[in-house]
Amino acid sequence: MKPTKLEWGDVTQFEEIEGYGKSIWKNEDKYYFVLEEGTVASWLVIYELPQELFALLESGERTLHEVSWKVQNDCWPPTEEEKKASEKRFIEESPTSLIDIPETRELFTQEELKRLIPIAEQMWIDWRGKLPDDYVSPLK
Repeated sequence: MKPTKLEWGDVTQFEEIEGYGKSIWKNEDKYYFVLEEGTVASWLVIYELPQELFALLESGERTLHEVSWKVQNDCWPPTEEEKKASEKRFIEESPTSLIDIPETRELFTQEELKRLIPIAEQMWIDWRGKLPDDYVSPLK
């Protein structure tokens, strides 16, 4: 969704919806979501909040974080399964983390590791000259 042209001074003239930490405001029959954006320097951005999203928030079906994500990105935040699938795809493209971050191996089946570990080991050797001294292959 695109931000409105409203500014904080405009929004403070509206009715604050209690319980959302000055994030949700109402003017007549429209809801507005105030979000802080930016990294080093931040600023307030005001989005119109569709009634159906406000209803999901009020019912407890969705959290403030989820609705915020939806408003900013036009999609719901990724599920844990989607996050894992994305991480897995990333590692498959460059599997060297399978060498030095053993936890990443938990994303893969033994069959997948049989295919990926030799590739990861060779990539590591090409990059560093040799495998780490404390490295133990999960295939042994």
